[in-house]
Amino acid sequence: MEPLPSDWPTWDTGRLEAEIAGHNRRYWDDQAPSISDYDYDRLVERLRALAPESPVLRAMGPTIGALGAPVEHLASMLSLDKTYDEDSLQKWAAKFEGELVMTPKIDGLACSIRYTRGRLEVAATRGSGEIGEDVTINIRLFDDVPPRIPVDETVEVRGEVFLPLSAFHALEGDFANPRNTAAGALKQKNPDKFKAFGLRFFAYDVLGVPIETEHEKFACAKAWGFVPVEHALVRRDQVQAGYEAYVARRDDFDFEIDGVVFKANRLDEQVRLGATAHHPRYAIAYKLQGESATTVLRDVEWSVSRNGVLTPVGIVEPVKLSGATVTRISLHNWGLVQSKGLSLDATVVAMRRGGVIPYLEAVVKPGDRPIEPPAECPSCGAAAEVSGDLVWCRNPQGCRAQTIANLNHYAKVVDIEGFGQVWLEKLLDAGVLHAPPDFYRITAQDLVEFDRMGETLAAKMVAAVDARRAVSLPVFLQALGVRDLGKTAATTLAERYGTLDAVRAATPEALTELSKFGELVARHVTEGLAEKAHLIDALLEHVEVTPVAVREKPRGGPLFGKSFLFTGTLARMRREDAQDRVIALGGTAASGVSKNLGYLVVGSEGKAGSKLQKAEKAGVPVLSEDAFVELLERAEAESRATRSSEAQASQAQAPDGVAGAQSP
Repeated sequence: MEPLPSDWPTWDTGRLEAEIAGHNRRYWDDQAPSISDYDYDRLVERLRALAPESPVLRAMGPTIGALGAPVEHLASMLSLDKTYDEDSLQKWAAKFEGELVMTPKIDGLACSIRYTRGRLEVAATRGSGEIGEDVTINIRLFDDVPPRIPVDETVEVRGEVFLPLSAFHALEGDFANPRNTAAGALKQKNPDKFKAFGLRFFAYDVLGVPIETEHEKFACAKAWGFVPVEHALVRRDQVQAGYEAYVARRDDFDFEIDGVVFKANRLDEQVRLGATAHHPRYAIAYKLQGESATTVLRDVEWSVSRNGVLTPVGIVEPVKLSGATVTRISLHNWGLVQSKGLSLDATVVAMRRGGVIPYLEAVVKPGDRPIEPPAECPSCGAAAEVSGDLVWCRNPQGCRAQTIANLNHYAKVVDIEGFGQVWLEKLLDAGVLHAPPDFYRITAQDLVEFDRMGETLAAKMVAAVDARRAVSLPVFLQALGVRDLGKTAATTLAERYGTLDAVRAATPEALTELSKFGELVARHVTEGLAEKAHLIDALLEHVEVTPVAVREKPRGGPLFGKSFLFTGTLARMRREDAQDRVIALGGTAASGVSKNLGYLVVGSEGKAGSKLQKAEKAGVPVLSEDAFVELLERAEAESRATRSSEAQASQAQAPDGVAGAQSP
């Protein structure tokens, strides 16, 4: 990331406007910023001082249409004013009465979700603040965004879309940083690919309901089924201490933060303070400074992930970032090395933001020695394979690095304490530990043979293993390390099937009927479980996998036992409304074609696509939109008649004196 030139304070208004417009486009539309947030803010503040009415200041944000169709917000989504020092923060806090609400400033994408008569109507990015881009299709797929809320008014719930760091690291270095990855994921039109990213949504604002404080907004959002961002009430004399407390905890969060947001808690004070055209006066972001520095790339080392991806790590001349001396930076993957034209002895910009490990931001000057992908795995010596942007070691059974990574994954997920990286390496090299079942065979006598291993520590480590001989089904499934079988998917499988045997017997077609299991994910999970059959059987000799209660689907209804999949564009109703009506009648809204699918409904508008061909090949009944509506209306009439009959029967059976009982 190239630093600002030293003469930037002398630039005229035209030069400043051109620079800001270019940086704005690279940040929002291209997701490829070329300067730090701090330097960008310095340019903006300089332009605001020279030309406060400049149209560039009103045009900050993504270009309309970059993500989807334009959506007009019910109320402007303004930017936040920023500060980088305690004095400015204290001066701001002195302007109003009452307490403040403090939240971590998550480095993600602001999003507004509108509900009309309790139903999710539209979701949009912040965009220009007045008009955003429609991302409704993908927002509906979030586990922490309810499709309905119990209100009759039109309301907006605003929050931050972000990629958890745990999910980012699980992507095996495929992407540059969590925020840019989240921005790219929201553009995904393939639901399977979108869901694979594992984005989250934290709510931080509610508009359209009669409440009096910011603190009540969080309680309101939580009651509706959202996950509110972490928050706390602080006095004005506590703001610096509150900021420092969040900064001290930033390495504990599963998301990047780039500062702390403070807001006046009382909404009447917010109304009194008002807003500028750019930002509300009642809120401010106390930001961390993302530090960048120029250095020289001297070498590249390759690390091996749990799944066999070889990830490049840059060895650079020592440079100071965020108070630490940095000698290694992430280069993400082989695709990034190629796209940046990276070479050895290149002058590069290293960046560290939000506590994340330093990474390559830009190449300032190319070097004179090309970088080649490794011909073999640095851990096991097996031939390395280049596939797209990634380099692979396809020797999982014989690769030391992959073995250690898989052992570490199992121990962490199952929560076996005491087996850190150093001990895993020692035990593997000694032949004591090679696969997860070996944890359960280790004795205290095996361990005391090692240097620095006393009887007390050995007994403690064995006890930690013994404490995990009973493992719940979702934890066991996640610990296996199957592709796409993370925590959420494992929980979904467990709640649907209840037992390990039932999960192992499930077919890809059956899994596609589960929420958020598309064809690709279903195939990866079933194939992965089959490939891990030997490991599962070996673990079952030592581990009791405890079943979970099956979450039963509501029984009854005219469409009970029938599943529907929609393709093409429906002319007479929205697809979401059609799915809701099917579910209300006892049916199931499927996510993919399988031989167990009840009906494929083809919309009257647009193309049916490949789903129609797959359905015809599988012998699935195909309904036109008109035929589906007729079936739906008959089923709804049947449901009304059934409810009426049940109500009459209930009244007839009610004892005298009970409300609703008929007179003799």
